Amino acid sequence: MEARQLIERVSERLRSGGGEPAVQVIVDELWLAVVEGSIEVGRRLPTVRELAIGLGVTPRSVERAYRELERRGVVVTRPGAGSFISLTQPSEQELARQQELSRLSRETVGRAGELGFTVDDLLEAIADFRTSDETRNEEPRS
Repeated sequence: MEARQLIERVSERLRSGGGEPAVQVIVDELWLAVVEGSIEVGRRLPTVRELAIGLGVTPRSVERAYRELERRGVVVTRPGAGSFISLTQPSEQELARQQELSRLSRETVGRAGELGFTVDDLLEAIADFRTSDETRNEEPRS
């Protein structure tokens, strides 16, 4: 898959709405492209700047997506050389798990929208939940 095709694929999903954050759409679409075999292992990804311009998103969004893909073991970044696909085909269990998380994310964003909340409101609530959960776990136990 060429950079242009990748940009078209991600752009189509961004345009289709759903209110998903650009970072999540980029991560999901790159992940699926790798799993489907549309992007082969070793393929160099577009630069952060190239993908950001092509998608009409901030470079920060692309950087965050690439970092998340790197955390998941899908991408490896080599300073000065770029970001490359490094994943071999995931197990059926991992694929199902990632697809379920993606489905859950879409449903949650949709439900929040029905209640009149934006994606940013949802992310803020999750960040607050995470912070309160981390604080609770750090409290000394007697």
